[in-house]
Amino acid sequence: MLYELLSGIKTLSVIGMCKNAGKTTVLNRVISEFERAGERIGLTSIGRDGERSDLVTNTKKPEIFIAEGAIVATASSLLKEGDISAEILETTGMPTPMGEIVIVKARSAGFVQIGGASITEHQKRIRDLLYEYGAERVLIDGAISRKSLGDPTLADGVILSSGASYDPDISKTAYDTAYFAKLFSLKGTAAPSPEKRYTAVSGGESASSDELLPLLPQLKNGAEELVIRGAVTDNTSKELINYGKLLKNTLLVAEDASRLLLKPASFERLERASQGFAVLRGTRLACVTVNPFSAYGLHYDKREFKERVESELERAGVCAPVVDVNDV
Repeated sequence: MLYELLSGIKTLSVIGMCKNAGKTTVLNRVISEFERAGERIGLTSIGRDGERSDLVTNTKKPEIFIAEGAIVATASSLLKEGDISAEILETTGMPTPMGEIVIVKARSAGFVQIGGASITEHQKRIRDLLYEYGAERVLIDGAISRKSLGDPTLADGVILSSGASYDPDISKTAYDTAYFAKLFSLKGTAAPSPEKRYTAVSGGESASSDELLPLLPQLKNGAEELVIRGAVTDNTSKELINYGKLLKNTLLVAEDASRLLLKPASFERLERASQGFAVLRGTRLACVTVNPFSAYGLHYDKREFKERVESELERAGVCAPVVDVNDV
C-alpha cells in the first residue's frame, strides 16, 4: 500500500509529531517495500532513531532493519550499536554529539541505529552522498520540531506520523495533526504579473512594524501576492494583521512549509484576513499515519482516532490518505 502512495517520490522525509508516534514502524515498512521492489535505499536521520528502548519512557521501541546493500549515513559511535557488517565508504567530517557522520554500506542484513546532521546544508550534502554511493531512494527520519524537513529542496515527499503519545486529548492531537498536514500540503503558486507581486523580508522573531511598514503602499496598490522571505512567525502575523482590510485580496506566500513557524491560531487569523496561504516551493504529503497507542499509557480508541484525523483533514481542506500504523 505505502509503495503505491510513494510513487514518484525520490527523497522521502518520515516526520513524527512526537516521540513514539509510530514513525519507526512506518519507516521499517517503507524500507521493506522499497527493498522488496529491488530498490537500493539510502537512510539517514535528523536526530537519532533505532534504539531498542526509549530513554525517557523506558518502553521498548522497534529497531530499524535494513537489507544487504543499503547505504546508511550515521554517527560513528552508533555503528557498534547495530549488528550489520558495515563497509565505511566515506568519513564526512560533519560532527554530531554522537561522533562524526560516516557513510557506510551494509554488507549484511541486520539492525542499525541512525543519527545524522542537524544543519540543513549538511543534511542536503548527506542526501547527495547517499545517491552518489548508489542509493536509488533516500529516506530521512525526523521529527516535527526539525522544520528543515518541510523544505522541498531537501525532500520532495513527506509522511506525517501522529500518535496518542502527542497529547492525552484526542481532539488536540487530531487538530494539530491536520494543521501540520495542511502546511505540508500548501500548493506552489504561479507568479502573477510582476507589478502585482510584492516581496517583504521578515525578521523572524524580531519582526517589527518598521520592517513591514513599506508594505502599506504596495497593499493599497492592490497586491495580489505578498511573498514573505524568511521565517513567518507569530510576530510577523501580528504586524500583518494590523493592515486589516488591506490584506483581504492578497495571497500570502511563504518560501516553503519549513518557513511557516506560526501557531495554528496565528495561521488561521491570517488565513481569514487574506486570500490564504501558498508557497513558492511546494512538497508532497504522501499520507498521514496514526498510532492509537501511547507510551504513557493513555491510549486512544483505534477507530475513533483515525476517524477524527480524517475529519480534521477534511475540515482543513487536506486531501491525504490516513493510514493506521498497525495496518501498514
